[in-house]
Amino acid sequence: MSAIDDSLAIMARVGRRARWVIWGCVAFLFAIVALVSFELPNFLLNHPHIAPLVPSTPAVQAALADLPLWRRGGLFTILLLSAAPFLWALAEGAVLARLMAAGEGLSPALPPRLHRIGWALVLTLVSRPLAGMALTALITDYLAGVGTPSVQRATTLAFSSDDLGFALIGVAVIALAAIAQRIVAVAEDARGIV
Repeated sequence: MSAIDDSLAIMARVGRRARWVIWGCVAFLFAIVALVSFELPNFLLNHPHIAPLVPSTPAVQAALADLPLWRRGGLFTILLLSAAPFLWALAEGAVLARLMAAGEGLSPALPPRLHRIGWALVLTLVSRPLAGMALTALITDYLAGVGTPSVQRATTLAFSSDDLGFALIGVAVIALAAIAQRIVAVAEDARGIV
């Protein structure tokens, strides 16, 4: 067995394991979003968009415990939209892991997948603040509508350093995709010579 065969075998093992880890992360993310939306809406009182606007009083907690099902569905949708770029990046990562498991880690499919992962992470710069805005509108509208004291209807648009960090990581992945495109082209040329 040559060094290249050993490297391909290692890449295939890593790809098989990574695929399971990635799909486990997707399932975990869905479970957390569903749990917070349908069973634990009081957990949202710690959310950075809601905490400054809504006091964590017993009246607020009781009102959130009685959140109607259709609003919980809206909450689920908003939180899922906030997580959508991460889900997209994870799905693309799962495809990359499948390619690695098949021994095609340096195939021409690598650069476009990396581009998509990068753009998904850049998209968090927009999706997370907009989801936070929709979240504050949904929660404060409901709490003010049921007459919860000291809560007024509000909508906030806030950017976090987390969002900027994810976007910068996305830009780095896009740059890595450009490098990978060149590496794949060189590997294809080398395969043509051999």
